[in-house]
Amino acid sequence: MRSLLLALLVVPLASACTNGAASDDSASATANFCTTLNDAGVTTSAAEGGNDTSGILSIRVLTSESVDPQDPIYVAFKNYTLENLDSGGVKTTGKTTGDGLVEVMLGAGTWDFQAVYTRGSLTCSAEIEALVEPNATISACPVMNCP
Repeated sequence: MRSLLLALLVVPLASACTNGAASDDSASATANFCTTLNDAGVTTSAAEGGNDTSGILSIRVLTSESVDPQDPIYVAFKNYTLENLDSGGVKTTGKTTGDGLVEVMLGAGTWDFQAVYTRGSLTCSAEIEALVEPNATISACPVMNCP
């Protein structure tokens, strides 16, 4: 009886783990992008994601203010704005995730990303421009500095 119960539990768990691993390929590629300050200011493009008029902008904010470039004190839950430099219009706003990530679908064009926050008497900021293309995922790596 115990063997049967164990088998009923193990098979669905193993299946769930296998399915999750197969679908996480794009997530792991994003997770490996922009992990060190060597990637600062870099943008890359992959021909997947988005639709005929829009693309996905995937941003990971790093910081030069700490030994750890992904230090959550500087990159987690920071307010940001995205502005389309080609057409203007209303800015898109939000907060980075706890890992300093932002992923949004945007219309094609050049977008300016800015994240700003105040730490004591210092104003820290990260900024980068990225060209969003239809049917593509653009990854960008801005750096939070506190001059």
